[in-house]
Amino acid sequence: MTALGGVGHDEVRPLLSVPDLSREGLGLGPVSTDEAQLAALLASPPFIGKAELTGFSGSLKCGCDFAIAIPVRNEESRLPATLEAISAAMHCTPAAGCAVFVLNDTSDASPELIERWALREGLSFLAVEVSFDRTICNAPHSRRLALDMAARAEPQDALFTTDADTMVGKGWIDKGLRLLSEGYDLICEDVLLDDAELSALPAQVREVGDAERAYLDLCDRLWRYWTRGQASTLAFRPSGASLVIKASSYLRLGGLPTPPVGEDRALCDAMLEAGFAVKAMENFGTRTSARLTARALGGCGDTLAERALSADPECDSRLKPVRLLHEEATLSMEIIGGASPRFHTPPKPSAPMTFSAVQRELQIARKLVASYGLGDA
Repeated sequence: MTALGGVGHDEVRPLLSVPDLSREGLGLGPVSTDEAQLAALLASPPFIGKAELTGFSGSLKCGCDFAIAIPVRNEESRLPATLEAISAAMHCTPAAGCAVFVLNDTSDASPELIERWALREGLSFLAVEVSFDRTICNAPHSRRLALDMAARAEPQDALFTTDADTMVGKGWIDKGLRLLSEGYDLICEDVLLDDAELSALPAQVREVGDAERAYLDLCDRLWRYWTRGQASTLAFRPSGASLVIKASSYLRLGGLPTPPVGEDRALCDAMLEAGFAVKAMENFGTRTSARLTARALGGCGDTLAERALSADPECDSRLKPVRLLHEEATLSMEIIGGASPRFHTPPKPSAPMTFSAVQRELQIARKLVASYGLGDA
């Protein structure tokens, strides 16, 4: 890993939007195309004036069949398993790929682990170390930069992204490429938590997740029944641990949204709003960490911690009571039937449902599904 600028961790220096690409006096050789593209990205929103390039290794081979983008921050303990899972997925497809890692504000051995792995695999890769201003020091901005660089490697319209604490399934790449070829712009895998780590947590954590998944499945059946299959998909469960994106659609969208947390859901919402085709898929075998130590305020770690400690934790905000779901289905059918939406009052949004509320609504949904003959409930 090449260290840029010779800045030590204890030195105080304003963040630069563009690294010193002249390299005068540094003896680091000519600027690569990758570095020039990276400099241009760091000199543009949302990074301008808020990011400094501190390290750089590898190079990307343009024209790969796919590119993988991974945000990293101090993940040396979990990276080996993540990298091995990516290797297994890459070995299960004849397609050739490359990988982009963005390591923001990282002080452990993650860069060295990535470089050794890529060289061992003979993989075209880029490992970028950056220091972010505290206002953007989060996973969404790291993922955004990794995806932006990956898209500029000109993959054959296929971008994948996962997390540094996640083990993707062996069929991750092969299935993702197949679904992209069917015309989808975004594929959201229903990612599961690592079972060994989940088993070490209080039982309520698993119970909440199981109740959410069961209730969403029943609501999806009711939604399709009430709308006669004519309305859009009820709900998606996007996770940054496993997203597959058509590169040209990503660029047309303008890149990954960068809220402080929840960039995966923001991307899904933006894709849907722009009219792109989004596919919700069953689990491919991907497992992500069930750790309680949050890397992002309001992220997965915080959610799991609340489920472990709260007597009645909040559930997924996309879940809603059966009554409200029926009202929305009725409105959707009236609009599909030609009625103007301006003559209808949309159902009022409900507050996030708690675990106990989901359990109550689950019983109602089961009875309705059984009464309609929609399969086992």
